[in-house]
Amino acid sequence: MKNMIDVLQNLLGEDLSSAEVLKGLRIKSGLSQDQLAELTGIQRSNLSALENDRTPFTSYYAEIFAAVFKVHPSDILYPNGHVKKSADLLNLEKKAEAFFKKMANG
Repeated sequence: MKNMIDVLQNLLGEDLSSAEVLKGLRIKSGLSQDQLAELTGIQRSNLSALENDRTPFTSYYAEIFAAVFKVHPSDILYPNGHVKKSADLLNLEKKAEAFFKKMANG
């Protein structure tokens, strides 16, 4: 998996998405989207949406593709070794920080 990540990073830059990793794994394995759909039971249209970042990549999908491609789900979900936080998560972090600060002071 590390070699494929290195190749993808050289081609696409350091900040890989789960979508790019999925597409890279599929192409490296010589599978079409139709073949991967048949293998996983996930509709081809959903695979396309995942590969093009139109559908959020969840642990459910990562576990399925990890089983198919014999990698760890975190290699797909967190290809850069870190969590890419959404605006909602960043706002939640700020809210929690303020809450705990208020609890400590009061």
